[in-house]
Amino acid sequence: MSLTLHIPGGAVQLSGNRIQAEVETDTTTGTLYNLLLKTTSLDDSFPEGIDAIEPDKNNKAVFDIRNRVSLPIVYSFTWPLTGAVAVEQPQMAKKVAIDIGERYVVVVNDENKDPVNWAGLSGAACQVLILKGGISKHAQAKYNEQNTTFYIEWIQAGKFLTMLPDGITVSPGQPVKLWFITKESSVQSLTIHASFVGTDGTGGALSREITIKPGTMTELCVDMASLGMDATAVSSYSVWLEKSGTVVSEIRSFEVDQGYYQDNTYLLYVNEVGGIDCIWLHGRVKKMFPTESETSKRDARVSDTQPRPTREVDYKTGRRKWTVNTGYMPAENMAALTGLFESRNVWILEGNDIIPVMIADDDNEYYNSTKDTHQMDITFEEAH
Repeated sequence: MSLTLHIPGGAVQLSGNRIQAEVETDTTTGTLYNLLLKTTSLDDSFPEGIDAIEPDKNNKAVFDIRNRVSLPIVYSFTWPLTGAVAVEQPQMAKKVAIDIGERYVVVVNDENKDPVNWAGLSGAACQVLILKGGISKHAQAKYNEQNTTFYIEWIQAGKFLTMLPDGITVSPGQPVKLWFITKESSVQSLTIHASFVGTDGTGGALSREITIKPGTMTELCVDMASLGMDATAVSSYSVWLEKSGTVVSEIRSFEVDQGYYQDNTYLLYVNEVGGIDCIWLHGRVKKMFPTESETSKRDARVSDTQPRPTREVDYKTGRRKWTVNTGYMPAENMAALTGLFESRNVWILEGNDIIPVMIADDDNEYYNSTKDTHQMDITFEEAH
């Protein structure tokens, strides 16, 4: 037996897109020959799975393992902020190990035998890190045309897992986050660098030493306070990662709005590439507490006194509800709201509380060429 494994999408893939593994053999043996593929969770997140496919005329088989590895992810992020810059969040990415084999029928001493042979693959070459997410069908079509993949364009390129535009405006108190997965196979000692321009026009720079492990998700708290800046005295700043003086990530820039706003609303939501983005809304806020109930009616009695009702509430519940205006946003920031509208996991921060919320289905009109659309109302309902 000589079997080979090829994983077209690379070492890091998104659960919402097709995840394929190609298996090839140099020889088919016996009858009813099938190539096998086994998927095993390295942290017992999902059960072991084995699939069998008859090879094509080129002795190849293509397996789609997306359904095998698509399980709920436990999301987590740092709030309240602790001052830590790099926080490992391994539960947000699941690693699957792949092994390949063959099964066939042969006759031995007039008796059918059904041997199964496994290649016994091990190591990083047969492992895939799965992120909960999925790029759009249009984006995937563009990748196909350009003969590239999510892994090449994001992980190998050192991009942070954010869908927010570069240069987005943030507030001094916003818990800005970036998410990073190293393409390297060993622990990386990196330096996170930040350069900034103060409100007085002077510049400055600072750095922090961090450690990033391979095969896992790392949350980078790149708000100004965590990085060590005076958040009240910065007008813009940029962040990137270096190793031994060489830049190993993209450079992300932020504009800081030092204006006063009565209402500051911070929303965190899972984006389509598996990270968690934070967006700041600074328009007016309306809070509601809609309720729903079930009631029953009873007959009045001769002995009834004033406090005793004839209609009684059998069940009643309520959920908090917010309508928040975005405040003025540039057009590119308004367009970035589409990721929030589409996200399945959204949280609103109130003090130190993290409240899961849902956004009602709507048209979500963020652009209209007949209007000067730079703000909109968004309604959230508590997801409990």
